[in-house]
Amino acid sequence: MRAAPHMRGASRGGRLHRPARRGEQPAAQSAHHRGARIPMLHSRHDPANHFSWAANMHRQTRGTTVPLPYEGAGHSVYGRSDCTRDAVDDYLTELRIPSPGSSCAPAATN
Repeated sequence: MRAAPHMRGASRGGRLHRPARRGEQPAAQSAHHRGARIPMLHSRHDPANHFSWAANMHRQTRGTTVPLPYEGAGHSVYGRSDCTRDAVDDYLTELRIPSPGSSCAPAATN
């Protein structure tokens, strides 16, 4: 647990993905604003992709994305809680985006 405190029992994540090297960032991205903004969900304790990568992606697409961090652990967030599921469903059905600065609390069990 000391070597990987955020893994929390992830079964495959640690074996399938190599850890990021110090200073490594994802390739630069661009997204052109076409009206509707896009919610960007990411787990705070993702065993495969460090949260800093999502933060960097948001910095590069600030005019298009609205971050909604899931404060728990896990790689995919859609079904983690009512909050994450509702945020995605609201966007897909009504183009409603989360309020800037909001986040989803961790579920009782991950």
